[in-house]
Amino acid sequence: MDKYISFGQFNKKYFFILGSLTVKIIMTFISGFTPYLTPKNTIYIFGFKSNFFSHPLLSYCLQYFSLICGGVIIELIFRDKKKENDKNKNEDNLNEQISKRTFSLSKSRTSSIALTNYIYIDRNKSNDCKYFTRIFFVYSLYYLAKITMSSFDNIGYNRVKYWPLEFIFLYLFAKKIMNKVLYKHQILSLTILLFACTAIYIINSFIPQSNKDCSSLSGEELEECKMLSVNVYNDISNKFGWYFIPIIILIYLVAMISNSYSSITSKWFMDIKYITLNRILIYVGCIGLCYSLILLFVLSYRPCSREKKSIMSYVCKLEYQNDLFYDNYRTLSNIEINSKFYIDVFILIPVYIVSSFLSIFFELLIIKDLDPFYLIPIDSTFFLIYEIIDYCVTYPITNLYRNLKFVCQFCSNFIDIILCLIYLEIIELHFCSLDKQLRRTIIKRVQDENKALLNDGEESVDSENVSLDETKD
Repeated sequence: MDKYISFGQFNKKYFFILGSLTVKIIMTFISGFTPYLTPKNTIYIFGFKSNFFSHPLLSYCLQYFSLICGGVIIELIFRDKKKENDKNKNEDNLNEQISKRTFSLSKSRTSSIALTNYIYIDRNKSNDCKYFTRIFFVYSLYYLAKITMSSFDNIGYNRVKYWPLEFIFLYLFAKKIMNKVLYKHQILSLTILLFACTAIYIINSFIPQSNKDCSSLSGEELEECKMLSVNVYNDISNKFGWYFIPIIILIYLVAMISNSYSSITSKWFMDIKYITLNRILIYVGCIGLCYSLILLFVLSYRPCSREKKSIMSYVCKLEYQNDLFYDNYRTLSNIEINSKFYIDVFILIPVYIVSSFLSIFFELLIIKDLDPFYLIPIDSTFFLIYEIIDYCVTYPITNLYRNLKFVCQFCSNFIDIILCLIYLEIIELHFCSLDKQLRRTIIKRVQDENKALLNDGEESVDSENVSLDETKD
């Protein structure tokens, strides 16, 4: 088997992936896990709905506030550490020069080191100022993409989010911004992934959640049964009209384009322009918090329409004084002070804040130290775990259509993970010359060539020495 397929070299930074998956699962159960077949029965980590996380914009405020705090803490830690390292380095250099009794040289060298450090720090600061407009634009797109996809996901329209296409956007931006080149094994895996996963996802989108007969039901049970018995396209068409189908698909595509652009540009900021990760965290946090606070204040006084043909009547789920709102901070005054409130304040909110910070922190670490292309298989792995948990929870009431959807979702996510592992060279293929352009193979080939050149140089020097000796004789 190793002759044709093997695993690449292990990278300890893969633990970032494990961390990202863990915090995603924790945040899912804090916000609420809703099985597909029981949309009215949401599972919470402590068995009750939080008074705070039913507010989407308030949740965003907490999330982005955590990024600011985390970024500032990391900034201060590394700044103190850098000052200490610079001080020790300067002292060592000074002592070395004093021991050689070359005080003037020591002074010059110390000044040079201090100037170098100043230039390095100043370059980072000047880059932050120089690219501030672009930073603001990029992370504004990031915020809008996240809130848009989250809003549509919450009403179940992620079934028309053709996520495999995000690889195309990632590659186009990576080629334009980072001059990325695809090799043979990457082209093969990406092509199969796009066609296979997109085809499976389209088939899955036409299958409803249930084939149950709704004729004998009434009330909420009838409403839930009808909702599960139509596919996503019929659902959109029945609620808003058929013309909303391409609109929602287009909105998802624009959000994916924005997300891809922000991911690639983040790597460009950190790798090319030397803007540190902790600064990126602070910028993302500040921009996201400002938007969240503005929207929270504005939307708290702008009720949503209750008309059934209005998409906002489904996006807005918070009720206050007989009006629907997307979010409204004034409802916080109605919270009862009881044991659930204290669990919210002293357990759920701190865990959510830490998990929110770690989620974005791991995401940026993966972008910086690995590759933005890792983000999609991480999401696929998360949704694969989500699907398995969902299917196990609702297995007693499953049906033919739900089984078919589970198979489609499992296959699309599993195929994506395997092909991404090939693309990212975690799995190596050793046939049809697919291993000739692996990163590890290219590095080894360059090292062998350098070694051969070095040996040739030594042989030529030896031959020249021999000829000189013969001439002397």
